[in-house]
Amino acid sequence: MSRELNAAEYLDSLGLVVLETAQRMVGRLAIAGEFALEGQRGVLLRPKRGVVSDRYLELLGAEGYEFVVVDDGIYPSMYSRQGASFGPVRALPVFNPSRFPTREVLAAWARLIRLAAVRGDAAALGAAQLVAYFDDDRSVFTPALVKSDGTAPLASIGGGSEDEAEPLRTAAALLAGFRVQPGSRIELAWLLGALTSLLHHKHDVSGLAEGVVGLLEVPQLGARRLVVSGSVGAELSILFCSSGSAFLPTSLEVLGPVLQRLLPNVALDFGQFLHSPTLTDCSGVIVVPPLGVEFRGAQFEDFELSKRSGKPLGRISAELLYVEHGLAATADGGVLVTVLPEGLLSSAGHAHFREWLLARARLLSVVSLPAGSCFEGTAVKCSVVLLQKGAPGGDYPILMVDADTGDGLDAAKATLDDFLSKELSACA
Repeated sequence: MSRELNAAEYLDSLGLVVLETAQRMVGRLAIAGEFALEGQRGVLLRPKRGVVSDRYLELLGAEGYEFVVVDDGIYPSMYSRQGASFGPVRALPVFNPSRFPTREVLAAWARLIRLAAVRGDAAALGAAQLVAYFDDDRSVFTPALVKSDGTAPLASIGGGSEDEAEPLRTAAALLAGFRVQPGSRIELAWLLGALTSLLHHKHDVSGLAEGVVGLLEVPQLGARRLVVSGSVGAELSILFCSSGSAFLPTSLEVLGPVLQRLLPNVALDFGQFLHSPTLTDCSGVIVVPPLGVEFRGAQFEDFELSKRSGKPLGRISAELLYVEHGLAATADGGVLVTVLPEGLLSSAGHAHFREWLLARARLLSVVSLPAGSCFEGTAVKCSVVLLQKGAPGGDYPILMVDADTGDGLDAAKATLDDFLSKELSACA
């Protein structure tokens, strides 16, 4: 999420078509392309070295340009005509934002937020700015915010006196040109990905990667959905424009205010899922457990998987307890979808878990994912497992898909959807 945002990506994200020129020169400055914004002319420059001087800006003004965008670093330099001369701006002024920011723009926004968060709490600062945007009546997040001499109070853009003002104002100016309320599940996944990047620390594991989440989104989940996650990732996008519930760790409560605005019809709970009251009527449950976490079996004596032969286990993987609690929340005949490390599905040491699970649910499908594709920043090899609650009777078909071969995740999704449509009727 820290890669550079080049000027061409930024202009494209705004829907501005850059028309390349045939090595047109202004002085000694080569023009890379031209564009039109709000009916006014703009120019894209890619200088080989140095910066664009005031003299070159004067020459460009004489050519009739109103905007100048320069590729000269990790964030484009931008200028707009202000009276008889050009002045620097934080972003281009867009009067009627209609486009959602691309992943590249959101990555640049997240980088600016990290620069602004002097105390290191970038997640809280990013969430506060998004809340300020969603609650704004277009009195603050307007084209006026892009001017470099604009002094919007930091509190109005989610900040405080301890934050670095200029990166925070630039981040706000960048947002001002876009419609940030997601209009689709994939847009919500992009925004959640930017938020997740602000949470990263050395030993953290992020939520589910965007490319995998489609395998979890199946019609058979029904309307009464519960998403349980050990982090925040694209898995929450499954609740887009839906009612349901989400259970997240207490440490992520800092994101609560912005998640409430992104998912207004979803009941959010922050706490230890394994200690939460057991639900029993969810038509579909999605469990993305924390990876690599272990508990003492004696801490969870009420769980069947915490014991062996009636005695608490010394250590038990959190993934097993999450699946047990998630299955308990699933209504009879409902669907449970979970993401598990492949070791839990194949090692002899976890045979008891697999036997326990297959006695209580029908295994529908196992989709083996490419190593490192499931969680950002890890090389863990995982599988998506789909089950239908209820003790199975007799033999039944199980779909086994290796997404590491063939056409990858898209082909795996198509195969899975076809299988489920034949084997299960959608939940009411």
